[in-house]
Amino acid sequence: MDLRTGNYYSIEWPGAFIWEYLANGGSIATILEADDRLENHIRFIQHFVDILLQESLLTEVSDQSAEPAKLTEDQKSDFIKLAGDFITPQVNKYTDMQEMLLLDPIHDVDEKGWPEPKKKDE
Repeated sequence: MDLRTGNYYSIEWPGAFIWEYLANGGSIATILEADDRLENHIRFIQHFVDILLQESLLTEVSDQSAEPAKLTEDQKSDFIKLAGDFITPQVNKYTDMQEMLLLDPIHDVDEKGWPEPKKKDE
């Protein structure tokens, strides 16, 4: 959930798996090392990562001297599984609750409290 915008997100497998690995210091290059077949899907993985960056769900590290996290055997196994039966990772973005999520719980609500917004004439 992004409390600056009121957007909230869901990411299912394999996206959640990829996101978690990258958020913990992994790299796309290391993912591709898990299985050569993933190279065929790089554009889908890169598009997914671009969305994560655009939505500030992931930030790029500028320190190029840092070594990317190594894949554990379990992670490598999961990436091999993904390579064999590729599912395009997706970010689901929801904006339907923005008005409620952005309410100031002190100043923008009526006497009932959150999530009851003040009436327009108050």
